Amino acid sequence: MPNVEKEPLSEIKEKSTLILEQEEQFATTLATQVINKPQLSLWMILIPIFFVFYFNNLSKYKNGCKKFAENYLIDKKRALNEAVEVVTKGREPDIHALSELSDINSQTRDKQANVLAVLIEHYRILLNSEGKDFPSLLRAAYGTQTNYLLFFNRLNQAEKEVNESLKLDMTESD
Repeated sequence: MPNVEKEPLSEIKEKSTLILEQEEQFATTLATQVINKPQLSLWMILIPIFFVFYFNNLSKYKNGCKKFAENYLIDKKRALNEAVEVVTKGREPDIHALSELSDINSQTRDKQANVLAVLIEHYRILLNSEGKDFPSLLRAAYGTQTNYLLFFNRLNQAEKEVNESLKLDMTESD
């Protein structure tokens, strides 16, 4: 069978799928760490009616984790889609338009634009790298663990600024 090269667009789509799967996996794991899972207790065994409450709480937990992950991924998906457009069409990212999609005040939206810019740059680097799975994309994109940690530092700083701005808004609205 001859070795047929893939079209660049299909490679970009494959890489974006790998990246999105990794982000979804991370969001799900984060949700399980943030949201408290109901615990099964001895009383539930001794008094079976408590099982009904347990399973109700377990259902709420699962729905809460799913909703948390979905909300966590909104900006990640927007940034990834923009990065795909940037790579495939060779244009500059429209970070302002992406930040306008957020339902927050303009001061926080400006800080959110910084987060989106860092994410788009990260995804663009990954999409332009060679690799068959997410770890190989990371290795090709960043080369060293230090470079990858520098990206996380920039993302962390940008997210902290958004969080501080949101806290300020919450205290002012009280």
